[in-house]
Amino acid sequence: RKIPQSVADELRPLEAYTYFLLSSKSDYNTLESKVNQSTLAELSNLDIKTIRNHIRKFESKGIIKTDQSRKVGDKGAFRFNTYHLTDENYSLISVDLLNEPIGKELIGFLVQLKLRCWNYSNLCRYSVRELANTLPYSKSTVDRYLIEAERKGYIRRNEKGIILVNTNLFIVDKMSEFELIRRLYPEILTDEDYRDHTVHY
Repeated sequence: RKIPQSVADELRPLEAYTYFLLSSKSDYNTLESKVNQSTLAELSNLDIKTIRNHIRKFESKGIIKTDQSRKVGDKGAFRFNTYHLTDENYSLISVDLLNEPIGKELIGFLVQLKLRCWNYSNLCRYSVRELANTLPYSKSTVDRYLIEAERKGYIRRNEKGIILVNTNLFIVDKMSEFELIRRLYPEILTDEDYRDHTVHY
């Protein structure tokens, strides 16, 4: 799914998880979702009040727009919502991430980390402090999630930065990592990188 930068700018990890779950229940092309809040609550194992609070925050931050409609059926009239998501400054993330055997908040954090990677790459060049300065929570919280993500094999860290290692989950599209880095940050490329036309993490 196409996840916009505002998910990292405005949300905490559990809220980012809920947005990603909502996105997984949207139409890929129209970016519209008619999923019930009760369905989101059941899928996430979160209570309905938490889901409602998250959606209200998405609306207040301009991350989604909601239309309310009324429909009459055999069992009477009922209201339903249509959520309009955005793909402004997006990164691509596979919905398979929702099935990974890790906590919801770590999933949300990994979504946000992908949004802090260079365009068309899985490389984040921020230090822990710099990364925390771009997210709406503390450095100690960021550090805790990074340690957990590294321990569970979702990221690797070295002198070049923080790398999301699974390109099946965190999708690199449009431009190759090598080309992007060669154009924008050639000073970090090694002779080995140039020889193979790949970036060695």
